[in-house]
Amino acid sequence: MSRRLNVLTRMTRARLGLAVLWLFVPLPALRAASADPADSGAAAAAWIQSPYRHFGAGQPVAAGRAVLYDEAADPALKSGLDVEIARLENDLYGRQGWRNPFSSDEPLRVYVARGESGGVKELTARAIEKGQWVSPAVLLDASGLPSADIVREVGRQMVRATLRAYGTDDAFLGPAVAEHLAASVADISSEDVWIAAAAGEVDFRSKPEALGRLWVDEVVRSPRGPQILRDAWERAADLGEPPMQVLVRTLLEESSVAEDAVLLRAAARLYAAIEPEPSPSRLRLLDVESGAVDAAAPTLLSVRHRTLLPESEASLRVSWPPDGGAGAAVVRYRDTALPPDVVFFAAGERRTIPLSGVARVDWIVAGSSAGGTGLKAPAYAELSDSVPYAGLDAKAEGASAGGPRLTWTTETHEGLAGWAVFREEVLSDGRIARTGPEIVPSAESATRSYRYEFVDPSSRPGTYYRYTVWAVTSDGLLGRAFSATVKTSE
Repeated sequence: MSRRLNVLTRMTRARLGLAVLWLFVPLPALRAASADPADSGAAAAAWIQSPYRHFGAGQPVAAGRAVLYDEAADPALKSGLDVEIARLENDLYGRQGWRNPFSSDEPLRVYVARGESGGVKELTARAIEKGQWVSPAVLLDASGLPSADIVREVGRQMVRATLRAYGTDDAFLGPAVAEHLAASVADISSEDVWIAAAAGEVDFRSKPEALGRLWVDEVVRSPRGPQILRDAWERAADLGEPPMQVLVRTLLEESSVAEDAVLLRAAARLYAAIEPEPSPSRLRLLDVESGAVDAAAPTLLSVRHRTLLPESEASLRVSWPPDGGAGAAVVRYRDTALPPDVVFFAAGERRTIPLSGVARVDWIVAGSSAGGTGLKAPAYAELSDSVPYAGLDAKAEGASAGGPRLTWTTETHEGLAGWAVFREEVLSDGRIARTGPEIVPSAESATRSYRYEFVDPSSRPGTYYRYTVWAVTSDGLLGRAFSATVKTSE
């Protein structure tokens, strides 16, 4: 082992020569190349041998388990690879039990090109024998990448190689699982993801590294946790079935979770995290009332998406059709300090969405293996001024005993869980301090008048406060009820 490392360390570009030609034969699934494997091997060797490449002497990393050939002197990259490779060995191969595809007798070579190099990002090898890569090497165009990003990409390639070594793969699930196992953050902030999310139909298969990663994150929230991924991959290799098919079946058998439920939660997290351009999928309120939200399930791993920018302060009572698929509404508020909320719809259910104080509603319908029939299932909605409450009358007193006092009454209410009270105060340095919410409970429904009261004993004398009261529905959504500004007595 030490003799091999010494040879690799002394190796220079001039000595690589034509011997590299037989060494690198990339697996077709790791790179979208249509060339013959022999030609691809020659292309990999040509990439290393190119007169535009100027790799330095090999630097052993991770106690000799890898050798780094870099075009730049970058101590941060070497130390980062030390940490990342050790993490993968301890976490991925140790704690999670994935099979290590790299032999302890043969180090992984990592070639890092710092100039424009054709966008190459792949792991190549002479072969895979008995689940292990023979003469593995990572080829990486790292132009413009900081050291931390290079380390993450090498980790991704190692994880991708781990999956491929089982002898099975999936164009969607492979990259998605690799992103999850590499412990990278799902990149949903990129422009192409925002463009895809704005469309009326979003195919998660089109962005497996970003959208697929969200899907896998939901899978591992099952009772089995991350172990379900390894078990599904091993079973797929043993049975000769696609990993996606095995994983979906395992979820349903062991956790009673259907593929559309996983997809729906992943899509809900997507639209709660980003706010794409509404125009491509925008509906007006009249359209929603007329059944323009099609609740029929689209095809597997696709999400139907529509956007509503409310034009009313009333509430929207939505009836999901009996033949509708799994759906949800992501509600985003005009008060940007409030996080978005999500309400889920199942076939035949009715939900109420208050539109007061709401900036945007993203409707999503998850696809399934039974979807994509082309038959529509309209979800109908109607406006209501009586849900979750009607006849609101509010008063505020700043100079009351015990602190500022808010009182309000409603004539009737329905589907009301309580009230949330937020307080704002301008500090001496001009910043606005916000506290809350303080919760005022309520009966869920009533056909008679109810009176509510909130007293703020923590207020200071001679200070202006602004209170905003939101109605909290039984589905956990918020509807802005009223605001009041008061000054406490000196």
